[in-house]
Amino acid sequence: MGTMMLLIGGGLIFALLTFWVCEEKSLKDANFSDMKCMVTEEVELSKCFEQFNTVRYMAIYFIIILIADLIIANMIFIPQGFGLTETMVFTFVPSILGSGVILLVKWTYQPMVKLISSFLFGSVFMAAAIIAFSFTFFVIA
Repeated sequence: MGTMMLLIGGGLIFALLTFWVCEEKSLKDANFSDMKCMVTEEVELSKCFEQFNTVRYMAIYFIIILIADLIIANMIFIPQGFGLTETMVFTFVPSILGSGVILLVKWTYQPMVKLISSFLFGSVFMAAAIIAFSFTFFVIA
């Protein structure tokens, strides 16, 4: 149980730090008045994503989390004999907690951006964890 708690905490902190770096890189040239286009004007969301390279940085975030999850699955989950319960906990708890943390931080400042960020964090984290654990348990183990 202690190992699982350490994994959840470590995964959450690592994912939040990685996401924060990727999000800061994608928004470094952003004027936040430009982001209001998603709320005040009828504009395609894809144009905003293209302007800020959001997809590129989310792909980088996905790859980093995927590699970390593959390492965790091979070094800890397989040797410890963890099963589906532990895998589900590691997949969903950090993604839900991280999404909640992102929503709470600066909610009053650009809530639409934070809502999109929390969705991106949670969905990418879950996708990377699911692919990593599926690959590990079905192909390697």
